[in-house]
Amino acid sequence: MSEQNADTEIEPSDAGATKREGAASSERIRARPDQLARGTAVGRYVIMDELGSGGMGVVYRAFDPELDRKVAIKLLQADAAGESIGGQAWLQREAQAMARLSHPNVLAVFDVGSLPGDRVFVAMELVDGTTLRQWLKEEPRSWREIVPVMRAAGAGLAAAHATGLVHRDFKHDNILVGRDGRVRVMDFGLARLVTEIDPPQGETPDSQIEVKSPLAMHLTEAGSLVGTPGYMAPELRTGHAADARTDQFAFGVAVYEALFKVRPYPKSAPKGSKPKPPPADSKVPASVVRVVMRAISPDPAERFASMDALLAELAIDPAARRRRLMFAGAAVLALGGVAAGGAALMRSHQQVCTGFDARLAGAWDAPAKLRIKTAFDATKRPFAGKAYDSLARDVDEYAHQWTEAAVDACKATRVRGEQTEEALSLRESCLDRRLDELRSLAQVLAGADADLVEKADDLASGLEPLHRCSNLAALRAPGLPPTEPKPVVVHTEQLLADAKAQLLAGHHLQAVNDATQAQHLADELHYTPWKAEGLVVEGAAWAGANNIEKAGQQCSAAVWKALDGHRDDLTAQAALCAAATSAQHEMAQARIWIHLARTFGARNGSDPETELRALEVEGLVDASTGDIAASVAVQQKALALAERLAGNNKNEVWRDEEVIGTTYARVGAWDKSLPHLERALALHEAYVGPDHPDIATILTTLGAAYSKAGRLDQAKLSYARALAIREKAEGPDSPSLVLTLNNAADGMIKAGDIPGAIVYLDRAKQLADKSLGDSNPLTQAVATTRAEALAAGGRIAEARAQYDAVLAIEQETLSGLLAATLTSRMTTELGAKDWAAAATFAQRAIDTVEATAGKESPDLWEPLAGLAHADIELGHRTDAKPLLERALAIADKAQISPTELAPVRQLLATVDKR
Repeated sequence: MSEQNADTEIEPSDAGATKREGAASSERIRARPDQLARGTAVGRYVIMDELGSGGMGVVYRAFDPELDRKVAIKLLQADAAGESIGGQAWLQREAQAMARLSHPNVLAVFDVGSLPGDRVFVAMELVDGTTLRQWLKEEPRSWREIVPVMRAAGAGLAAAHATGLVHRDFKHDNILVGRDGRVRVMDFGLARLVTEIDPPQGETPDSQIEVKSPLAMHLTEAGSLVGTPGYMAPELRTGHAADARTDQFAFGVAVYEALFKVRPYPKSAPKGSKPKPPPADSKVPASVVRVVMRAISPDPAERFASMDALLAELAIDPAARRRRLMFAGAAVLALGGVAAGGAALMRSHQQVCTGFDARLAGAWDAPAKLRIKTAFDATKRPFAGKAYDSLARDVDEYAHQWTEAAVDACKATRVRGEQTEEALSLRESCLDRRLDELRSLAQVLAGADADLVEKADDLASGLEPLHRCSNLAALRAPGLPPTEPKPVVVHTEQLLADAKAQLLAGHHLQAVNDATQAQHLADELHYTPWKAEGLVVEGAAWAGANNIEKAGQQCSAAVWKALDGHRDDLTAQAALCAAATSAQHEMAQARIWIHLARTFGARNGSDPETELRALEVEGLVDASTGDIAASVAVQQKALALAERLAGNNKNEVWRDEEVIGTTYARVGAWDKSLPHLERALALHEAYVGPDHPDIATILTTLGAAYSKAGRLDQAKLSYARALAIREKAEGPDSPSLVLTLNNAADGMIKAGDIPGAIVYLDRAKQLADKSLGDSNPLTQAVATTRAEALAAGGRIAEARAQYDAVLAIEQETLSGLLAATLTSRMTTELGAKDWAAAATFAQRAIDTVEATAGKESPDLWEPLAGLAHADIELGHRTDAKPLLERALAIADKAQISPTELAPVRQLLATVDKR
């Protein structure tokens, strides 16, 4: 739905448009309901402002707080009888029909619901753009501009036809042209709605009609023939049902009207009339005219067999046709025995594998990059320019590698004779899919919002490695994919490409939607590898959406489907997905998945990307078991492999450096974490610039490391810079500030600046209360840090009250921070010399960690040492020694710094002396 022209019905009519018979009844139908005020809840959506109104009701801009995005809400108005125009069933049919479609050229419908008074609403995509009718009016458009736009709209129709849907009211007003250049078809199933449109030049306006006809098959539930007369196929008027051919007719009329500024049939054309010929002085190529005239033939049998067939013809430009004819003529001469033909072929032999870079047009070319840069700049993020430059550089390199791979595949068969035509076909098919994925990603990037711009640094590295398209053993393994029915095959491949692009962009629910639809089509095609591929993407998307249980189910299902489909590479990817979802809670199962991934990943030759991912997940599993030495050793291997794969682009290494630094920091090995965090900062800042939120994240962790290592001045500088970046990028009220404020306050506590810490914590609490709620771990962390600040300032009673409040919430919500808060409370009681209370909270902390993370968890050493300290003070020295020995064993394994362990060793020495 367009932000500027949100609905086909909101364009104002000509002054003369309302001065006709029936105007009064039309105006009664167009009477709008009471305007909804800003902030009104419509379902789960919050109204922001009105975009426009018309025959079907009112369109609002709204906000979806659940998915944090803007949407368009189409609110159907009530007619004189108090019922929604078209009926609630009709609107639900539109939502269901369009929700089944996931295609770049179809407007996305997200939701449908009802309101009191039998009113119905549809939540749909909000598009910055305008209708095709308005786009054509804005400035003169040449046929070279119009045809690509109409082809894109036709692709949306073709996608609908492939799923058995018919639009029934295709016209200029139901086509949106986005500012990003993307074209979308909208309003499937709303054909009965009354609308007014601006007429073509020289014609009077006509409204969408409802004609009572006992013969009509193209009917509403009320028994009315629906459609817009100028676009309606002749057979609809004689009782034939609407089908793909009637949509094709409407499409042809829309193209004719766009090209020649007039419709091909007069409004009162008698049965059997032929369309007007185009103007004699038209500059539109004859090849384009032939396609259009065939599409609008009065006889359905004379039209194209499908929209796909029509679009295939419309895609061939005149120059390409001439080249094809010239080549055909040359072939005839060669067959006739002309000696020069063989010589010419020999001279062109080395040039046969050229021109592949032209295939990047529309996927990654100057117009695509301009659209993306414009979208990035429009977000006004301070790092947008740097983010675009780095992204463009990486994708340029990927596009260059794609061209080189395509040339190499061609030469291997056509020049060097090293492989068969069958091998070339497999490699080209794989490269075609990579190109489709790149095109889908470019389309997503062209509509980038601030969140996507922030993720841009990781997008290029997420594209499928191109070297896999040279692995013939892997490509041959599953057998050739299906080729028929072609529309279903093409749509399935496009859905998979779109799903991967949405996953990379962080649009997890859209990725799930696309991947699920691809799986359904793969079932229809009986091609298991595509089913497995869809499951892998869906599992990864659920993981990204934090639904770990669902992610684990889909990833494990993907493993078995990939095995069924003989896709070893997909089996490895699915197993790694399953391992990652098990890494923190089912470590033994995770190790099995990792082993399975390595086994199948190596079946058709080594795949370094698979091994890198396996190492990263293995390091996570080792860290979860408390074996920090093993975890860091594996992560160091991952870092070395990442260095080799990255080549000169060291940005791809920063994440592995950050992981090692964070692993050390998590267990308190601050001195060891610092060099890794510092290098991660330097590498990533060189790539994304100094203002990116990622830099704030690293600085926040660095601040904690500096603080714990006693380098308080550096900690203060790191926190201050992190806060400045966050505030500049996201504003002073962003919830992303909460963690930085909390950690900065922790540093102030250690520096003895308790009043300053309280100021930071109060601000963090205000932001957390406003946007996160009590059940959020960040809110709980702030409450615990505030209790620590109060205790450090000698306000023990207030600290205990703060602890009691946050512990109650954490116990109720089964918070993952419960053990840490209990340990903090233990430390406070030790400081207050309330040994019995300290022992109580220490034991509760131990019990909680053992129940959730096992008896070897690094989180155990501190409460074990605290319990031993309390026992010594309470006179239970014999109980203290085993506790201290166990604490030190766990801490040494976790590589806790000697400085932090010195008090524990001193306690043990004291026990041993006595």
